Amino acid sequence: MTEDQIREWLLGYAWLGTREERAAEVDCIIAQGDVESIVDGLTEKFSGQAVDDAQAGQASEFALSSLYECHEAPHLPTCPRNHSD
Repeated sequence: MTEDQIREWLLGYAWLGTREERAAEVDCIIAQGDVESIVDGLTEKFSGQAVDDAQAGQASEFALSSLYECHEAPHLPTCPRNHSD
């Protein structure tokens, strides 16, 4: 997946806060850098833990959702929120 595809998926998945807050959260996740490699690694991890083909087929969705769900404050120095002042 490309960074733009990851961003689009995360924006569609995000549920917490207003549209602007969700977009800011996704921007912070993307600002971590090399999200493609992070998603690839998580996908590999989850597909290796799959107990059947259905779970293996969902590994990338598990990876993307965990990227969003495990992202919490405090935000990294790369987060655009830290530079908005």
